[in-house]
Amino acid sequence: MIVALEPSLEQGIGSVLDTAVAQRFASRLFAKDPTLWGQAALNEASIRLGWVDDPQAQRALVGEISDLREALLAEGASRVILCGMGGSSLGPEVMCASAGVPLVVIDTTHGDVLAPVLGSDLSDAVVVVSSKSGGTVETDSARRIFEKALMDQGLCPTSRIVVVTDPDSPLHQESVASGYQVFLANPSVGGRYSALTAFGLVPCGLAGMDLVSLLDEAHQAWSTLSMDAPSNPGLRLGAALANGAPERNKILLADAPGMPGFGDWVEQLVAESTGKDGRGLLPVVGSGLRDSDDCLTVGSVGSAASVHITGGLGAQMLLWEVATVFAAAQLGVNPFDQPNVESAKIAARELLSREAGHTADSDPREAMSVWASFDDGGSPETLIEALLRLVGPSSYVALCVFGDSAEQAPWRAVATSLEQNTNRPVTVGFGPRFLHSTGQFHKGGPAEGVFIQIVEVPTASFEIPGRDFDCTGLLVAQARGDAQVIAESGQPILSITVRSEEARRRVRELLSSTT
Repeated sequence: MIVALEPSLEQGIGSVLDTAVAQRFASRLFAKDPTLWGQAALNEASIRLGWVDDPQAQRALVGEISDLREALLAEGASRVILCGMGGSSLGPEVMCASAGVPLVVIDTTHGDVLAPVLGSDLSDAVVVVSSKSGGTVETDSARRIFEKALMDQGLCPTSRIVVVTDPDSPLHQESVASGYQVFLANPSVGGRYSALTAFGLVPCGLAGMDLVSLLDEAHQAWSTLSMDAPSNPGLRLGAALANGAPERNKILLADAPGMPGFGDWVEQLVAESTGKDGRGLLPVVGSGLRDSDDCLTVGSVGSAASVHITGGLGAQMLLWEVATVFAAAQLGVNPFDQPNVESAKIAARELLSREAGHTADSDPREAMSVWASFDDGGSPETLIEALLRLVGPSSYVALCVFGDSAEQAPWRAVATSLEQNTNRPVTVGFGPRFLHSTGQFHKGGPAEGVFIQIVEVPTASFEIPGRDFDCTGLLVAQARGDAQVIAESGQPILSITVRSEEARRRVRELLSSTT
C-alpha cells in the first residue's frame, strides 16, 4: 500500500508529519486514545475506536457467516437483498461490486426502485436488515415492507431475514422477539467506520464474497498504519487531505480501478466525519476538474492527480479511515459525531406528522413544479439561471436527486455539464441515502453550497405496515425537510419536482444547457 504525493505537496506536509510522529498520533490511535481530537470530542471518541482492532479478529465471524450461507443455500436462498443506509450499505456495495459478487442494495424508499425487487419471486432471496441504531427510518420501513412481501408469497420471514445491529438496539430486541437470525456488531464502531465489521462482512459473506482475502489485506495494512513514522500512508494521506484547509477543502476523487463505488464510500466517510462547525472536507466523485486553490485531486497511479494511492480494497478501507481521523484532528473537529444529520430528520418528521395518512405530493398536477429559497417565483429556466449566477469562486454545486440511484448516468452527465459551465465542483447525491453521507457536510460544513434538488415522484408506492405514511410520503417529506434546513442555513436551493419521464428529460436539458 503506497501513498505517493507530488513534490510540492510532499514538502508542504513535512512539518505536519514530523509533529504527528513526535506526538505518537498513530500508535496512540491504535491504542484507542480518545484525547487525540481534544476535550470536546472525548466522550464520543472514547466509545468509537473499536475499528482500530486487528481485522483478523473478525475471522471467527467469517466462520459463522459461512455456516449460515451454506444453510441458506440448502434452502434455495442464494440472492442477498441488503436493506441499510449510509455505512451499512455503501461499504457492502463497493465490497461486493469489487469482488464481482451480486448484491441487491435497498437504501431508498423510492417506489420505482422497490417495485421490481418486491415484484420478483422472493423464494431465492435472503433479506439482510442492517442498522447500527436500530431506528433508521428508511431501514425500518424496508424491513416492514419485506416482511409483508415475504408473507404474501408464502415465505416465512424468520427463515429469510437476517439482522445486523448493535446490542440492545430496538431492532435487536424486536428481532429476537420475532425469531430472526441476529448478528451483533461491535458497539464501539461508528457506522461509517464499520465496513470491516459485521455490517460489511455479513451481507458480503452471505452473497459469496471471499472475506478471508479481504481481511488479510486489511491485516497487512494494519501494522503499517499503526507506526509512528513519516512513511505511514495513513498519516501521509490525512496530512495531504487537510493541507491548505480551510481554504482548500474539496477533494476531487478519480475512479479507483477495480473498486466500483469506492468513491461513494469515501465520500460518506470523509464528508460526514469532517463536515461540522463550519469546517470540513468535501469529496467530489468523478470530477473532471484539476487542482486549484480550493481543490485537491486524489486518484490511482496513472491518473492526473496530486495524490496517488495503490493497494487492495481491504487495505484502502483501513487507510482512508486512519487518514480521515488524522485529517479531522488537523481541522479541529470530532470525526465520530454527526450533529447536523438530525436537523433534516426532525423537519421530515414534522412534515410527516402534518400529512399523516396522505401520500405526499401524489396529486398529478403539472408535470414539473419549482420552489426556490432565493426567489418568489419564475419559470424553471429563469430560476436555474438565477441560481447558477449565485455560484461563486469557492462554491460547490450539489445535485441532490431523490430518485432511482440505478439511473445515475443521465444525472452524472448533467453534473459534467454543470461543472464545465461553472468551472466549480459538482457533487451528485441520491436521496435519501446522501442525507446519511454528504448531508452532514451540507449543513455543518462551510456554507459554500449551491443546491439543486430534484424530486422524482415515483409511479409506484408501497404502504409501510404499522405506519400512517407510505413510501412516497416519506420520500417527499425527507426531500422537503432537507430543502427547508438548507434554506435556513442561508445557502441557496432550487427544488424541482417532476412527475413524468418527459419532465425529467426537460430538467436535465435545462440544467445541461444553462450557462
